[in-house]
Amino acid sequence: MAVSLELPPIFALLQVPLIYLVNIVALAIGPRHQFLRVLISLPAVVLLLCQGLYREGDSPWAIQYGMNCAALSATLTYVDWTLLCSPDKEGWYKIQYNKPVVTGKEKENSKTNGLGKKSNEAVVPVGFRSRLWWGVRLATTNRYVGWSCQVKNVPVQVDADYPRLRFVARKSLKAIFLYLVKDALFSYTASTPHGSWTDILSVKPAISYSSYPFWHRFWYAWVNLAMTCVSMEMLNSAYGAVSVATGLANPRDCPSTFGDVRKMTSVRNTFSTVWHQQCRRICSAPGIFIVRDVLHLPKGSLASGYIQLFIAFSLSGLVHGGASMLIHRSFNDDRAYAFFISQAMIIIIEGHFIVLGKHLGLKDSLFWRCIGFFWTVFVIGASFDLVSSRTNAHGMWIHDRERDWFGIGPKVVP
Repeated sequence: MAVSLELPPIFALLQVPLIYLVNIVALAIGPRHQFLRVLISLPAVVLLLCQGLYREGDSPWAIQYGMNCAALSATLTYVDWTLLCSPDKEGWYKIQYNKPVVTGKEKENSKTNGLGKKSNEAVVPVGFRSRLWWGVRLATTNRYVGWSCQVKNVPVQVDADYPRLRFVARKSLKAIFLYLVKDALFSYTASTPHGSWTDILSVKPAISYSSYPFWHRFWYAWVNLAMTCVSMEMLNSAYGAVSVATGLANPRDCPSTFGDVRKMTSVRNTFSTVWHQQCRRICSAPGIFIVRDVLHLPKGSLASGYIQLFIAFSLSGLVHGGASMLIHRSFNDDRAYAFFISQAMIIIIEGHFIVLGKHLGLKDSLFWRCIGFFWTVFVIGASFDLVSSRTNAHGMWIHDRERDWFGIGPKVVP
C-alpha cells in the first residue's frame, strides 16, 4: 500500500509562503544548532514540496506550473540558507547608501556590493528574534538587491536618493501598461487554435502545435517567452511600487526584472545580463560550494567554470522540469532539463567561436553585434521549442478569461 504525504488542501494553497516560513525559522535557529535545525526543517520542506503532487482544482495548467516553480525555487533557497549556511558563512548584511551618482558602467554591471557602505547591521545577528527578522527581510528582497549578497548583473537604474513619489508613479504606470500588454498576449494566445479560455474549453478545445512546421513552433516559442517576460515584469513593477510606497525598500533596490535587450548578442550574455536572474543565486551557490569546498579547484580555472556552468543550468532545469514532474506525478519533465543543459553546451561552443574570432583579428562592431543578436534569437527560440510545444500540449495557453480590453480573444460564448 502506497504511503500518502497529502495534507489538507490549505497546505497546497499556501505551499510557497510556508516553505519560506520554514526557511526563515531555520535561519533564526542558526548554524550553532545545525543538526537540530536540519532534523526539524528538512522533513518539513520535503513534505510541503510534495503537496505539489496533490494539488487539485480547476486552476489552469500554467498557474500550477508557476506555483511549482516557485516552490522548487524556495526549496533551493533552503539549500542555500540552511544546508550550505551561506548567510552566516558570508555574513550577509544590508547596504547603507551614501547617495552616490550611478555611473553608466555601474548601471551595466551591478555587482554584489553595489554602491554604498556596510550598515551597522554588518555583524551577523545572534539572537533568535534578531535572526528571525533578518530572515524575513532576506525572504522579501528582490534578488537580494541592496544586500551584500546581491545577485550579479541586476541593472541599477536609479540612485538611492531618487524621489520616492516619482518612482512609485513610474512603477505604477508601468504595471498598468504591462497589465494591458499581458491582457493582449493572453487574449491572443487564447484566440489561436492552440489556446482557449477555461470557460469555453468544451466549445473551443486547444490543439497542440507540437506537430506543426518549425517556423510555426519557433514563433509560438517566442510568444511563450514574451508572456513570461511581461507577466514577471508586471508583478515586479507592482512589487516595486508597493515596497517603496510603504517605505520597505529604497527606489534603488527595486530595479526592472530584465536587462537591456540590446545586450542579447550571445546566449551567455542573454542568460547572464538580460534574463531575469531570479534563479541565479540559488543555482550558482551549490556549484561554487562544490568546486571550492569539495573539489578544491583553482578559482577562475577552466574546469571550475565549466562545472559551475553545468551545475547552474542543471538546477535551473530541475526547477522548471520539476514543476512539470509534480503536475504529471511522473518523471516527465517536458524536456526542460534537456533545454537548459543544451544552453550550457551552446554557451561553451559559442565561447570557443568568440575566442577564434578574436584570434582572427575580428573586432567588436555593430555588424557583429547584429549577427550575435539574430543568432541568439534563433538558437534560443529553436531550442526552447523543446519545452514550449510540450507544455502547450498540456494546456499552457488555456487561461482564465481575461478582460480582453482590445477584443483580441476568442469570440465564442460559453
